[in-house]
Amino acid sequence: MTEFNYEAIEFRIPVREGFYHYRQKVSPAYLVTELGIPWASIVVHRKPGKPDDRWFVSEFATGGSIDIPKSTSRDAAVQHAVARIKKFGREGYQKGLL
Repeated sequence: MTEFNYEAIEFRIPVREGFYHYRQKVSPAYLVTELGIPWASIVVHRKPGKPDDRWFVSEFATGGSIDIPKSTSRDAAVQHAVARIKKFGREGYQKGLL
């Protein structure tokens, strides 16, 4: 099992509601370091709004979500995201950022 480092940050994710597009703050949110993937940068966070014990993972620069299985473990959520990023590779990851 890989040890990840977490740094608490302020983070906003993109939200679309009808014609409205805005960025909503999520808390808690942690920048994940020591991924073992130098070209990827991710944030693990809770969902905004009603209380939910699941963790979600988003790309740091865009706030775009990374599709992972439901997880109540922060480390497990990050492991799923890292596996998905490695599966798609650098080109696939960067294409998803556009």
